[in-house]
Amino acid sequence: MKLRRSLALLAPALGLVLSACTPAPQPASAEAPAPAAAPASTAKAVEPAPAVATAACPHPAFDTFLKHFGNEITLQEKATADPLLDSYVDAGAEPEPRTVERPLALADVEWPVMPDPAGLAGQGREMQVTAVADGQMQVQIRTPDSSDQQTYTFAQKPCWTLVKREDESI
Repeated sequence: MKLRRSLALLAPALGLVLSACTPAPQPASAEAPAPAAAPASTAKAVEPAPAVATAACPHPAFDTFLKHFGNEITLQEKATADPLLDSYVDAGAEPEPRTVERPLALADVEWPVMPDPAGLAGQGREMQVTAVADGQMQVQIRTPDSSDQQTYTFAQKPCWTLVKREDESI
């Protein structure tokens, strides 16, 4: 009995919260099927949450995201992890160069954090995008025949976010 009363009290608040996350209604099309009755299980009602989260991302497709990320510093500031895992080669380390990895607070990141992919060819640089087995995407930017090479790793959290930057230049 207490559970029913609690649910009755929470239902209006839950409806308000869920309505804030619901996308705006779309105009009906001739191809759209009529809405089905609500499922008896609450598991089905929870399933659309990932789609709603993805819809909130301004650029859910990685290729589109990357084009915007490269030339919009405001997007870079919003879509970079805090802290950003940053690594570079310490060429002065003894007895030989070594890689230094450290978390970099967002306040300490220099913008732009990544060059614009659209301008790389004019600078004699190349870009390669690779899908990583865990769902992450890596973008490698390099200058051929040199040690100038950076790798940027992105993860969906739920939107694409730069989580690691590696500068392998010596």
